[in-house]
Amino acid sequence: MNEQTVDITDRIKELLNVLERDMGHIEYAVSKLNDLRGFVIKRDEKGLLQLLGEIQEETKDYQANEERRNIIRKELAGLFGCQLQELTLSVLKKRVSGAAAAAIAESQEKLKTMVGRLRVEYVSTAALLSECSRINSALLRIIFNRSRMGPACYDSNGLTTRESGAAFMNMHL
Repeated sequence: MNEQTVDITDRIKELLNVLERDMGHIEYAVSKLNDLRGFVIKRDEKGLLQLLGEIQEETKDYQANEERRNIIRKELAGLFGCQLQELTLSVLKKRVSGAAAAAIAESQEKLKTMVGRLRVEYVSTAALLSECSRINSALLRIIFNRSRMGPACYDSNGLTTRESGAAFMNMHL
């Protein structure tokens, strides 16, 4: 084996390790999205604050892994003589053979599956938070009578007058 082949093999092993960590991060994100929905439904403010702290700590590890992945990709792009943007798992899989190609294909399939699960969890969480926002807005409109679009009437002091009893809460003193 020549030196370049050894370098490529070593970089691919490192990339596969980084991809394993990426899969761990995706699994963590799926779990935390599920936790987030549970805390929102239960209105568990303490749990939400704890979750925020955990996510902030995990972010540092994720960023370090992402930096490592980018360094390995740059090195592999240099070894293969291509641009960084061109070097994807599909391209890499085609350029190598044997066990390395099989390992890359397996990681690629796992990542696709996990990203699909993450997308489902994300959409579910976004839908829940959107519905919570819609309900809160509707309640605020009812409580403060903001949905009434009638003409505003001003008294001699420049204050607006509202129909008494029209809102859930009367703001007149």
